[in-house]
Amino acid sequence: MCKALTTGWIATLLLSLLLTPQAWAHQTATVRIDSNLASLARDQIRAGHYQRFLKQQQGSSLEFLPDAFVFDYPPAGTQGQIQQIFWNEPESLFAVINLGKQDRLLPGHLLHFYKTLPGQRREAGGALVVLQTFNHHSYVQILRADRVPAVNDRVE
Repeated sequence: MCKALTTGWIATLLLSLLLTPQAWAHQTATVRIDSNLASLARDQIRAGHYQRFLKQQQGSSLEFLPDAFVFDYPPAGTQGQIQQIFWNEPESLFAVINLGKQDRLLPGHLLHFYKTLPGQRREAGGALVVLQTFNHHSYVQILRADRVPAVNDRVE
C-alpha cells in the first residue's frame, strides 16, 4: 500500500510539474502586459493616424491631442461595450467605447473585445488601445481583430 501511495504521489507531482508552466504562464499573461500587444500599440501611435481621426471627429471642439500614452491594462474589473465603429477610416479601424475618465481609463490603456455567442459563450475578438478619454466614453483604435468587431461587443 505504501508503494502505491508513493507511486501515486510521484505521478501527481510529475503531472503538476508538466502542467504548471502553462498554468503559470496563463496567470502571468493576465497580470503582465502582453509585450507584442504593447509593441503594436506603440507602432500605431508613432504612425500618428489617430491624430487625423481625432481632429476630424471633434472638429472645433477638440480638447487636446494626448501626448503621453500609458501602455498598460486598465484597473481590474473595467468592463464596457463598443458603442460605435468608424468603418470608413482609411488608415485604421477606430471605435467609441462606453468607458472613460470615470472608469480611470487613460490614453494608451490596452483592452480586449469579446464576442458573445449563443449559450452565453464568450470568444476573444481582438485588442484595442485607448486614444482619448472623456468622462463617459473614449476613442479607441482597434489594433488586432480576430473577429469582426461590432456594436455592443464586450470590452475588458
